[in-house]
Amino acid sequence: MFETLKVDDKSGVPVWVQIRNYIIFLIRSEQLRPGDTLPTVRQLAVELGVNYNTIHKVYQDLETDGLINSGRGRRSTIADINRDELELPPSPVDAIIEELARVAQESGLTRGDVMARVESALGAPGGLGS
Repeated sequence: MFETLKVDDKSGVPVWVQIRNYIIFLIRSEQLRPGDTLPTVRQLAVELGVNYNTIHKVYQDLETDGLINSGRGRRSTIADINRDELELPPSPVDAIIEELARVAQESGLTRGDVMARVESALGAPGGLGS
């Protein structure tokens, strides 16, 4: 399931956020359902080629948000959540946009600054405008 996730170190979005958003997308799209078991922290770190602590942070964050159940010495599973009350972005792109908006606001960027940067990225080589 995680073989389709391609972590991009150069995207500007922290790796842990990319992974977290992908797991949220899998939950939202019901590709991961309540009770499904996630790979161990070590397994997923090896599979994605990232640091063990990165995956540990993702799992801690998802547990804090009530999306997974985990504990020392036991496998992490998808929590039994009410999807009607679950306010998650419908796609990984929306999750990244929400994170962008949060970071931009915390950084004091204006709406114009953010839009100019997005427009520039979209028009850059490799962007959607290419």
